[in-house]
Amino acid sequence: MIGWVIYIIVGLILSFILYLAVLGIDRGVKAKNLNKSKNLYNDKKPSKNIVEELKNLKTLYKDGTISKKEFQAAKKKLLG
Repeated sequence: MIGWVIYIIVGLILSFILYLAVLGIDRGVKAKNLNKSKNLYNDKKPSKNIVEELKNLKTLYKDGTISKKEFQAAKKKLLG
């Protein structure tokens, strides 16, 4: 009789721990997906640094410091 009570109590405790583990995993997955979607939106915005770099490249090209080929390669590297 006492053995069955102990088994039931241990079973309930293990079920509760399993429930908490599933909740934690679910929250972690949701948080990861939310962070991933936020990063996708942040990556699409052009940075002011890129704009400044393009302006600097154009200036270098106009001054004759770099060739058209070098300008195109650097621009391609900056944009993607």
